[in-house]
Amino acid sequence: MQQRENHTMLIWVMGALMAFPPFVTDLVLPALPAISEYFGASVSLTQMSLTASMIGLALGQLVIGPLSDKYGRKRLLIISIALFFLTTVLCLVSPNIYVFNVFRVLQGMAASGGVVMSRSIATDRTRGPLLNKVLGVLSAINGIAPVAAPVIGGILLRFLDWQACFVVLLIFALALFLSSLKLRESLPKHRRSSAPVLSMFKNYGPVLTNPTFIIALLVYSFSASVIFSYVSSSTFILQGEVYQLSSVGFSVCFAINAVFIGLGCASGGRFRNEKTPLVIGGIGIVVFAIFAAVMLHIRAPIVLLEISLILMLYCFGILQPSATAIALRAERDRAGTASATIGACGFIAGGIVSPLVGLGDIFDSTGIVLIVCSALTCLASFVCVKKC
Repeated sequence: MQQRENHTMLIWVMGALMAFPPFVTDLVLPALPAISEYFGASVSLTQMSLTASMIGLALGQLVIGPLSDKYGRKRLLIISIALFFLTTVLCLVSPNIYVFNVFRVLQGMAASGGVVMSRSIATDRTRGPLLNKVLGVLSAINGIAPVAAPVIGGILLRFLDWQACFVVLLIFALALFLSSLKLRESLPKHRRSSAPVLSMFKNYGPVLTNPTFIIALLVYSFSASVIFSYVSSSTFILQGEVYQLSSVGFSVCFAINAVFIGLGCASGGRFRNEKTPLVIGGIGIVVFAIFAAVMLHIRAPIVLLEISLILMLYCFGILQPSATAIALRAERDRAGTASATIGACGFIAGGIVSPLVGLGDIFDSTGIVLIVCSALTCLASFVCVKKC
């Protein structure tokens, strides 16, 4: 019974850590106009704060991952959360947009410890079907959090100023800090690397030359690009001149889609053979991405567009836990470095596709990006099934 309770606590804490980085970037999205007005900054400079946080999240993971393989998970997790608390306070007291953006980079780097440690600790502590279950929950949160965060941010802004978003992040960080103190170290000293600190980064060599890891990483990254394409374009499409959804209607659509991502992850975790979800999800995501692209092109009724998006996101949920599990299992002895690579590549994929959906007509450009990214996801999934 005690073991079950420990696993339950593990899932809750790791889930919160996984949600942490997406909230850092996306909770503030609805507040960007207010931040621009507050600092008297241009729209482009204010939007750079989002890019800054994503750069910090990507770079931070690449540093924290290898260090956690040497010094353990718990110590670095506590330090990163404490630094996040500090940098968030500094964001609140920034005198201008330039200083604000610098602190957003540092804030992102500090927050990156959450996503690295969530996967690393789960890999350290669990095996077999339980690992798949935990990673399924984490993948669901990883898909839901970027969708849910802007909705929560929008609700906050209906009643409070933009600073409230950062106060919520401070409360979130404090709760994670207290929870992390209760965690036991998942990487015992005899399993840690004894190599010098600088040489720890050489771990990226074997990780990035492991064929199984790379193939599974491609599945993860291409599928993540589907999510980022959807998130970055949805507000302009659904609240634009064609569909004209109110903020409430937009939030409802976002919430429904988030639920189906979670249901997909739960469904994917039920398969005994972890390659089966890759086949089903890989085929489904490209089929329904094409469906969504057609609906976007013809400006179909909102119900048909929403159905196509729900089905596409459900298929994303089916395949991503399996891809993550295969990747981490292939590099269990370097779980921190592997987790960092996975997380960084997800944000890099998002950074690449997010501006692409805005090129030209956003309906058609989004459809094209969705088709290309989902097709690459499907191809990588089949290669993974055959080679891994």
